[in-house]
Amino acid sequence: MKPSRNPGSTRDGTAGAQRVAQAAYELHGALERELRGTLVELDLTFPLADALWQLDPARGPASRRELAERLRCDPSNVTFLVDRLEDRRLVSRGHSARDRRIVALSLTPAGRHARDRLIATLARSAMFSRLSGAQRRQLAELLGLCLDQARSPMRSAR
Repeated sequence: MKPSRNPGSTRDGTAGAQRVAQAAYELHGALERELRGTLVELDLTFPLADALWQLDPARGPASRRELAERLRCDPSNVTFLVDRLEDRRLVSRGHSARDRRIVALSLTPAGRHARDRLIATLARSAMFSRLSGAQRRQLAELLGLCLDQARSPMRSAR
């Protein structure tokens, strides 16, 4: 029998994929639990924190459509989220340098501070404390590969 190119199609591959899926699901829950206290302190909900997280200053301002794509939601939901973040003075709206008709969303200094606190909360989590520097780099690389696949257009079209 010819080996399959799909690693999830063999008995060992399926079991391995199931272990990864279980671990990813449990990790997601653990990360949410880690963030709860910081969210309360910042007066943020998970959706608001997710929007802040996606407005990475290193990527520059984002349009509402770009933010909706990053959040994998309808642009009308982004308007609601941005309104709430703007009310809290965490996000500002401007105009795109490329096209003045497009609203560009940027973090304010307070928004950058809140985003940095969210990241710091997870970065100093006890769940990562037993990993060496090399293991952390390897984990980041592997998770990056998974995220690249999840974000690919082929994946979205399914």
